[in-house]
Amino acid sequence: MTPEQLRSLPPNAVGIVASSDDNYAPHLTVLFYSLLANCSAPERVSLFCLDGGISDENKARMNQEVKTLGGSGVDFVSFNSDRYDNLPTIKHITSSAYYRISIPEIFDDSVHKLIYLDCDMIVKGDIIELWDTDIADFHIGAVENLSGHTYKKLGIPQNQYFNSGMLLINLDLWRRDGIPEKVFRFKKENPDKISTNDQCALNGVLHDKWKHLHLKWNQQTGLYRPSEQTAAFSPSEIEEATLSPGIIHYIGWDKPWRKVRFHPLANEYDRFADRLETSPRIKPGFGDYLQAYASVSRLKKLRRQLKWQAWYKEKGYDLYR
Repeated sequence: MTPEQLRSLPPNAVGIVASSDDNYAPHLTVLFYSLLANCSAPERVSLFCLDGGISDENKARMNQEVKTLGGSGVDFVSFNSDRYDNLPTIKHITSSAYYRISIPEIFDDSVHKLIYLDCDMIVKGDIIELWDTDIADFHIGAVENLSGHTYKKLGIPQNQYFNSGMLLINLDLWRRDGIPEKVFRFKKENPDKISTNDQCALNGVLHDKWKHLHLKWNQQTGLYRPSEQTAAFSPSEIEEATLSPGIIHYIGWDKPWRKVRFHPLANEYDRFADRLETSPRIKPGFGDYLQAYASVSRLKKLRRQLKWQAWYKEKGYDLYR
């Protein structure tokens, strides 16, 4: 981007950034809708999308939906993506996942803080509460990663490895220390330590420079599989994150827009998708269930889902149907 294209924010604005290509754009619309629907001051929110090739139709639909909740629309940020094209991608992730690395280069020096969110999320809490977190002495605020053991390959302790799906970013410190270039360099120079797209590289640079936030601000599926990773947290924090999540993160292949889902709170995605003029949700048929339950591993996921949904009902959680 050239200097005259740099973005700024209105006074007192809450800056939210996500990245998407055309395939994920409908689900980003659901994320933005959920964020505004649960925000105490939606008029303060400025939404930005790092554009990985979104169609004009999807852009218009996203803008229409967010404006119904008092949002000012979405600013779609286009930039030269050539620097990302040769970076390897893993599984279902596209190169647009790397765009978050360049966020400080997109905003002018008057913007000091931003929130980055992955597309596979739903916001259930008030984003203003997260925004008001003080990270003056940290490069980011984030939540410890609970899914997988990629921290071991990276060679850092578990409690120093964060999940990069939600980042409260201190842009001043990123600019001062040249974090984007350091992350790119780490990615290229340490292929033996990389198990994810950009998350490992971000941790390789920032593992000792981040503020630990409550698990509720990035509620991960690892909470439904108690392990040594969750054992380090207090039972009260685990229960609050599970029962009253601020942000639900649908990590991995089990996305809530699949025909058959196994996440206990997959229907929270439906709660907001069903309120859109054009819902991206596809309802499954009988054959879809037969195919999904054909393996033992999927049946285990189903049993875990039903167990947790029963727990939610017992606790009085309003499960969406």
